[in-house]
Amino acid sequence: MRTRARIRFRRWERVKRQAARRIKENLNADQRRLLLLAGSGYTTNEIARELALSPEYVSHFTAGLVQRLTHDGLIPSPDWANVLKWAELEGIIGDELPQADG
Repeated sequence: MRTRARIRFRRWERVKRQAARRIKENLNADQRRLLLLAGSGYTTNEIARELALSPEYVSHFTAGLVQRLTHDGLIPSPDWANVLKWAELEGIIGDELPQADG
């Protein structure tokens, strides 16, 4: 019985790693920068202004990312703080601060 449980757990971990890698690889440059800015404490409107995107796009992307990560079991609850923790653990965002474009 313990062996089956161990096999299921390892399979579950592998599926999670694959889902994280898939999501990470599909992020474009704007989305990565969006996560970096959000991790630095920027609001939705500030991020939209900084990246020259519409606030609706920023809101849509954040909601979609929360939904994907929650569905794939990569974050425990649908909370933006959990997304930022996941992004930091995955190396998408780090301690560096975003560079100003002007």
